[in-house]
Amino acid sequence: MNSLKAVRRGAKPMAEKILESKKRCIWMDAGVIQFKLCDRDYDCRSCQFDLAMTESATRLLAQRQLAAHPAAQPLKGVPWERKMRQRFGERRNCPLMKSNLCHQCSFDELLEEQFDFFLAPEKPRVHEVFGIQVSTSSFLHRGHSWVALESADRVRLGLDDFSQKILGTSTKINLPKVGKKIEANTPFLTLTRQRKKAKVLAPLGGIIEAVNPKVRERPLLIHEDPYGEGWLFIVTPAHLKDNLAEMLFGLCNIAWTESEIIKLLGMLQAEPRLIQPSGGALIDDAYGNYPQLGWERLVQEFLHTA
Repeated sequence: MNSLKAVRRGAKPMAEKILESKKRCIWMDAGVIQFKLCDRDYDCRSCQFDLAMTESATRLLAQRQLAAHPAAQPLKGVPWERKMRQRFGERRNCPLMKSNLCHQCSFDELLEEQFDFFLAPEKPRVHEVFGIQVSTSSFLHRGHSWVALESADRVRLGLDDFSQKILGTSTKINLPKVGKKIEANTPFLTLTRQRKKAKVLAPLGGIIEAVNPKVRERPLLIHEDPYGEGWLFIVTPAHLKDNLAEMLFGLCNIAWTESEIIKLLGMLQAEPRLIQPSGGALIDDAYGNYPQLGWERLVQEFLHTA
């Protein structure tokens, strides 16, 4: 919280401080993406992000070459053609499919884009604090959501492990629909546990491009794997740089999470059993084990919503 107060007092934004002490990704210096730091000392050959960006650039170059010289390039999209024939047979009256020209079809491009959306995200770097998994390679919002940068115009959002440890498993989650515009620091989804509800603040503004269908079907994923299969949204951000400046990153995530844990312990000074004797880990489902903490109080103190 001290970092957030410093931003409001006019101190340098968090993103600028990070840039001063860290190495900028070559894709950022080239102007391809807005913000990305190098954590591999410029060993690009071992970087999954560089590999993904290179593959994307190669694919775009091939598409441009194909548009300029269609006869000289191999056709792509045959797997989709086969799938469409298996599903629809000859009932789908598509002249492009019959001519093996799926590479010219906007529907084929949409399918490829959606495939990229729903791949499981790369596992972040995490540091354990009292049994809480804290991501140090994602940006962390004060409402306990995280933001991972994936490309120049795409970020992935989710909820952190601390929020799941204090509120427990949600029985239902009300997710906004694809295409919805969200605003930073305003509620954009609702967690429900039996009849208790908790609104969650959006960490940034933008347009929702994809919603994790696995979470719709099985909300438990947010609790079990908050940084992996339990991700929530793909978003095209509207004011990425300004929004990131208000978030935490790297070691700041660890320090801030520690302060949140201390705040939680202070709420139940008479209940030391919040910390498990073995390993000093925070007990899972703090509210379920100690309902006297108060659901509304937990939501207000940690998610900053009423």
